Amino acid sequence: MHRLLQALKAKILGKKLALSHEEDADGIVSAALFLRKYPEAILVLGRPQEIRRDKLNWINLFTWDFVADLPCPKKAKIRVDHHKTNTPCAEIEYYDPEAPCAAILALKALKLENDPEMVRLVKLAIQTDTANIKEDDAWDLNDAVKGAGYKGRLWLAQALAREGLSALKNDRVKKWIEKNRRRREKTEKIAALINVKEITLIEFEKDIDISYRGLCAILEKRGAKFMTVIVPKDGIYRPYIGASKDSTFDASIVATRLGGGGHKVAAGARVERKEKIYEELKRYLRKERLEITVIKENLKTLKKVV
Repeated sequence: MHRLLQALKAKILGKKLALSHEEDADGIVSAALFLRKYPEAILVLGRPQEIRRDKLNWINLFTWDFVADLPCPKKAKIRVDHHKTNTPCAEIEYYDPEAPCAAILALKALKLENDPEMVRLVKLAIQTDTANIKEDDAWDLNDAVKGAGYKGRLWLAQALAREGLSALKNDRVKKWIEKNRRRREKTEKIAALINVKEITLIEFEKDIDISYRGLCAILEKRGAKFMTVIVPKDGIYRPYIGASKDSTFDASIVATRLGGGGHKVAAGARVERKEKIYEELKRYLRKERLEITVIKENLKTLKKVV
């Protein structure tokens, strides 16, 4: 309801309205760039699965001035995106599936290439979105976004627009950073339990609040070429699918068949039946049986074949 009211407020007051990806640093930095250009604009954050042109929902009631790092809603003036599975449809598209992140396209679309604060944020967003983090500032940005809730991410986008990277020194932001840092440490411990193979398939009995996308990245660094992590969440199943960029695997193919999307190296979906995930993995991998490592609620592991 909060998001709908914010969108209505923008239209009533005649302000620009932006829609950006809620869940990662690329989306938040892209949003910050728009707010840097248009400080009076109103920002709404969303998730890819919410954006469907052919569905009757509140998002499709509005014309969005700027959409970033998301599929195209029914009415959009400018969209910046780099997802292979998101079909362009806005009036003006800055779309490049080869781009390392959406924020670098937003920088061009908003003509902010000469703003050093924003250029710096985009460089950090590239590191976070390519899972190639080399700087402490990039980790802090990643952790701040992951550790904040919806309203916290709105606040962070606005603070980054005003202050640039110095916004991460705020006491509120430091708490978000520390919260996600603990999640990452827990993720590392879980990864140590897993025997990594070229094709590594993991299934959690319960959502244990770790970074499942981060787990995929760790498994890749340890030698996996294709990995899928299946997690029960909110009454459905979330497959986090990853592939090494130097392999012939393509994570987006499986995700698209499951009704989701993403990139070659990282993709995902929301699925009602986990058996459907098994079916599509078998189809893609051309295997009659899958060997899956199950991580139980007590963190014990077992093997199952489906």
